[in-house]
Amino acid sequence: MKSFEEQLAMVPSEIKNAWSSNFVFILDIEKEKFWHFPARQWSEEQIKKYFFDRYQADSHFITYPAYQVKHLIIEKHPELFVIIPV
Repeated sequence: MKSFEEQLAMVPSEIKNAWSSNFVFILDIEKEKFWHFPARQWSEEQIKKYFFDRYQADSHFITYPAYQVKHLIIEKHPELFVIIPV
C-alpha cells in the first residue's frame, strides 16, 4: 500500500488547483479514475455516512494540516483515495 504522500502525488495538479472545501475528491487508484462531488456544509459524519451507504464499510478521517486536507480512509477499500480540502 502506498503512503499518503505517494497517493497525494498521484493527484494531477489541475485537480489540486481546483480543490475547494465544498467538495470531496476521490481517486480510484486501481482504475486510475478521478471524480468529485459537492458536499457543501456536510459534517464529517455525513461524509462518512455517504461512503458507508455506497460501500458498506466503516471509515475514519486523518487530518494533514501541512497539506490542508483531510483524508478519509475507507476500510476494505484501499483503492479509494478520498480527500477533503480544509
